[in-house]
Amino acid sequence: MNVLMLGWEYPPHISGGLGTACEGLTRALAGEGVNVTFIVPRAFGDEDARHMRLLTPDSVVATTRRVDQAGVRLVREPVEVIEVNSVLRPYQTPEQYLQARSEFAQRSEPVSHVMEVLEHGSVAASQAVAHYGGDLFSEVRRYATLTSGLAQRLDFDVIHAHDWMTYPAALEIRNATGRPLVVHVHSLEFDRSGEHVNPDIHRIEGAGIRGADRVIAVSHYTKGVIVRQHGVDPDKIKVVHNGVTRAEAAQRYHLQPEDGRPIVLFLGRITYQKGPEFFVRAAAKVLTRTKQVRFVMAGSGDMLEHVKHMVRELKIEKWFEFPGFVRGAELEKWFSLAECFVMPSRSEPFGITPLEALACDTPVIVSRQSGVSEVLRHALKADYWDVDRIAQLMLAVIRHDSLCADMLEMSSRELLRLHWRAAAEKTRQVYQQAVAG
Repeated sequence: MNVLMLGWEYPPHISGGLGTACEGLTRALAGEGVNVTFIVPRAFGDEDARHMRLLTPDSVVATTRRVDQAGVRLVREPVEVIEVNSVLRPYQTPEQYLQARSEFAQRSEPVSHVMEVLEHGSVAASQAVAHYGGDLFSEVRRYATLTSGLAQRLDFDVIHAHDWMTYPAALEIRNATGRPLVVHVHSLEFDRSGEHVNPDIHRIEGAGIRGADRVIAVSHYTKGVIVRQHGVDPDKIKVVHNGVTRAEAAQRYHLQPEDGRPIVLFLGRITYQKGPEFFVRAAAKVLTRTKQVRFVMAGSGDMLEHVKHMVRELKIEKWFEFPGFVRGAELEKWFSLAECFVMPSRSEPFGITPLEALACDTPVIVSRQSGVSEVLRHALKADYWDVDRIAQLMLAVIRHDSLCADMLEMSSRELLRLHWRAAAEKTRQVYQQAVAG
């Protein structure tokens, strides 16, 4: 089966869990014999993408076909791929788009080369300038038009689109080709913004979900939010939990903090959705009981300066560290140094980071308002707003080694079930249902 997949990030260039999920899922799908063509707003150039083809939405691709005497296609390969940067980025707000567009406009180099693919795969080039949209939503529409044109030159059986920015493109491709559409909901506007949703994003999101043939939700929690927010028939939605890559579990540092003080870790986007202020308030309560602790908030986001201000106001900055956005070996280092990892999200469709923490032998405290709490029965849990409870759990973990050992033993057994092969098999079944109608 050939799948045309639309996404917005791919490791090592990631802003959150979406890129990690896309990598884990595509690698596992490749192992199941599914051919994936993955379209991203720009090709970053240094991904380990040997299991898939990376294209950009501005790419114009011709395919070479080799056919045996029975008419069966043996090989499909790109003749030419032209890469053009887009100013669309994951988790982008309308304001952040305008800032990125302004920065891009200051560059002096040409921003586009449009390639015309002629008959028999020959290519002629002409120079042109890509006129990026005046706002986030016009750029999303522009992306949809470009991607729809590209898709009509590709071979695929089903379309798989990740999150709202790809939905208009996916719907255009579905309408142009008649191929079935599966949309994958990793996060909703409601999760990111609470009751103060952006109405345009909410509308685009709903149109994509209602227009799809099948919907994948990353948790039962998210399935419920989809039904409430967009009025979708629950029978149309299949829950496919995320996994954790076993290579991560094998690379364990077993590091100890240099000063011997246990580290309590927050790692993720520092945004409204992730509840960073609840982490700070819980930390302040812990510090009334013990000063032998460090709090690390790794990540970036629009609430970072507000959180730092909170820490200063509470006069607890000497116990806090802000290393910024981390990835790869540095991410694994912090997970391994931490005595516990805390995810106090207001609304978390799934949450891959607790799995990554457990893979590094680090106990986790997670919000009850998260999808991952469905699959981690032995994790410590609290309502995101209950800072007293979160503080109590932090103290319990850093003070009681036996509690940590018991948690890790039970959680390690749960991790054995949470692999990407299981997610890929369920996703392949969704594809088959969509193709069958």
